[in-house]
Amino acid sequence: MKYGYYPGCSAKSTAPEFDASTLALIDYLHLDIKELKDWVCCGASSLHSVDKVLHTALSAMTLDAANAEKRDIMVQCPACLQHVLEAKEVLSEETDFRADVVEAVGKDVASDMKIRHFTSILHDEYGIDKIREKVTKSLESLHIASYYGCLIVRPPELMQYDDPENPMVMDNLMAACGAQPVQWPFKTKCCGAGTAISDTDISLDLTYEILRMARNNGADCIAVLCPLCQNNLDLRQKRIEERYGEKMDLPVLYYTQLLGLAFGLDPNMLQLNRLFVNPFPLLKSKGIL
Repeated sequence: MKYGYYPGCSAKSTAPEFDASTLALIDYLHLDIKELKDWVCCGASSLHSVDKVLHTALSAMTLDAANAEKRDIMVQCPACLQHVLEAKEVLSEETDFRADVVEAVGKDVASDMKIRHFTSILHDEYGIDKIREKVTKSLESLHIASYYGCLIVRPPELMQYDDPENPMVMDNLMAACGAQPVQWPFKTKCCGAGTAISDTDISLDLTYEILRMARNNGADCIAVLCPLCQNNLDLRQKRIEERYGEKMDLPVLYYTQLLGLAFGLDPNMLQLNRLFVNPFPLLKSKGIL
């Protein structure tokens, strides 16, 4: 296992707790994963619809950074993962579009490295048994709804992430920590993060449905792997409560933070205090803190 960590822009701006908890796990598990020195923004959001060549070239530059360090790529953000996988696919075929991308980058870029999400690496390569062995504080009192979001499994032929209809990777990681995975039907339902600014009402409706479904299926909290999903489900709860007249108070934690708690890591190191819905009352009531 030798990966270059591609954090993406969110982890270095709006979601530093995702970055901090990721780095804490890498250190605790002694993984050979180091942040790529010259990673580049993948151009997520609007660039792909404005300039497809430039959009692909940006991700190709991250592939080139990994090549320079002779490492495969570990990604946390599903949008970043989708875009670097698209770039790898483009660069693996001899087409006019590939030639345009190479011209934009200014050099040919090899694309034979592995590109995987961190959950897949932990689940498939590090191993569930080893995760279980590292647990010092069982999460057995927690009922956790694992929310994957819509990007990590779509399109399935590109992402190749577990079962696109019922992914279980994050559920299995939570179960390895002793937690009770909640079975619910909205694991991959879109939360509307992409419309959070352009059409807030749609985003609020979708987010409300997800939170309500998790709560109604017995979840104490939600585990996420996408910084956009986390922000949407966490930040908007107060407004959702005002809009629908229902109390949610459902903490939304990154799976890395939950793993860190199970490993006995300092909550300050995991930056739990940065979450909008305060998780400390729940974690204390469940005997985890």
